[in-house]
Amino acid sequence: MKILAVAFGGIVGALLRFWCGLFLFNPQASFPFPTFFVNVIGSFILGWFVVFGVNRIKNNNLIIALQTGVIGSFTTFSTFNTEILLLVEDQLYTMAFLYFSASAVTGVIAIYLGMKVGSIYYGKAGAEQ
Repeated sequence: MKILAVAFGGIVGALLRFWCGLFLFNPQASFPFPTFFVNVIGSFILGWFVVFGVNRIKNNNLIIALQTGVIGSFTTFSTFNTEILLLVEDQLYTMAFLYFSASAVTGVIAIYLGMKVGSIYYGKAGAEQ
């Protein structure tokens, strides 16, 4: 049942993110406002939910559908921010800094490498045709 709860919540969150992207998209803007908006709103909602929602909602399937499914698929950035804040609240400052730094640096590197591999693959596929 938990898998279905996450799956259904994931559909809702993904659709919300898609609609926000459509509604906020501006091809002339250099700042990626739709993603920024989704990440900030998702972080706020998850922060609220961690404190208020989990204490009020007694149905574990509904909690996982909302927290992991809807909010998690709306933005994983909100989970990242929550984990950093929880580390800070536990006074694990070095771990919070390492997690933040390692995630930012390796995330950018992973995107870069993925783009390079994609370009290499695309170039080979194009050359073979």
